Amino acid sequence: MRINNVQFLSNMANVLSLLFIPVFAASLGASYIEIGLIVGIYSATTLLSSFIFGRLADLHYLHTVILGGFGFATAAFFLQVFATDPSTLMLARALAGFSVGIHPGALIAYVHFQKQSLGKFISLGSLGWMAGFLLAGMIGVRMDLLFGLSALVYAFCFLQTFRLEDIEKPQLKVSYFSLNTLLKNSGTYFSLFLRHTGAVGVWAIFPLYLRELGAGDFWIGVIYAINPAVQFLIMRRLDPFENEKLIQAGYLLSVVGFISYVFASSYLYVIPGMFVVACSWSFLYVGSTRRVVELNPDKATAAGLINSMIGAAGVAGSVLGGVLSQFFGFRATMLGAAIFSISGFLLYKTLGRAADVIASSDDN
Repeated sequence: MRINNVQFLSNMANVLSLLFIPVFAASLGASYIEIGLIVGIYSATTLLSSFIFGRLADLHYLHTVILGGFGFATAAFFLQVFATDPSTLMLARALAGFSVGIHPGALIAYVHFQKQSLGKFISLGSLGWMAGFLLAGMIGVRMDLLFGLSALVYAFCFLQTFRLEDIEKPQLKVSYFSLNTLLKNSGTYFSLFLRHTGAVGVWAIFPLYLRELGAGDFWIGVIYAINPAVQFLIMRRLDPFENEKLIQAGYLLSVVGFISYVFASSYLYVIPGMFVVACSWSFLYVGSTRRVVELNPDKATAAGLINSMIGAAGVAGSVLGGVLSQFFGFRATMLGAAIFSISGFLLYKTLGRAADVIASSDDN
């Protein structure tokens, strides 16, 4: 189905530019803190556009938002070719991040209204990440080629979405600037933010950590590809499981996975932890996304806010990873991720229960 092809290819395009950004930034003279800021600005603009266009998709046409998102992404990702120093790279990544936040909420709402499995649809994004990591690993740090290829794939997605049929969806009468959906589901959103802040802190410096452990470009790509490959296999099989159990298991497995990275003496010893972290994110992302989409009438906004939390965590996590690595070393960042994951679990247990009480009172 065309919508599935777009999900796979758009995620692959994103990852082609993403994997070696820390290494490329370092080659341009960026410090660890500047690397964190470069990664963070991408997430900050993703956060902004996810909220704006999630709400637009609920109030207007899904197809228009999807089409515009891929058109903008094509131009934004190509502009990365012209980055020649940390400042221009930061600007280029800001534009790329904004473009990436436009379409996901609308895509998930589109799939929901077509009554398809969200778990299976989301898993195709993970398959795209796997393909992107493997291809980027084979190409290596040839950033002009990676940036150009990303733009080309996004252009193909743009052409594919031209042929998507628009669908009928309920007409909502909600304020554009309403925060009700965010507040009603605060347990899900803010707990996810905490866990992902720790995770992004790790991913912001992970290619550099793997190099320190002896990995070359190809092995960095292979190790990164394990995570989405496992996600693809796991996410497709989560339909029978309750959202609540998936979410809680996701937080606890995250703690185990991030702690395991601390004890790796070789890049090969990182691999078991990648399997654990992949399972944890599969449970957490699918469970959280399904929960908010099923419980809220503004489907694209609810799904877009998941992406906004990921973007917000990208900002905080990138800075966290850069600062911890600069002053305390890479392993301190892994421990920080474990602490943030257990904090997310505790926050979810607290706020999630309170949100359920509010939701049940609203229903009555």
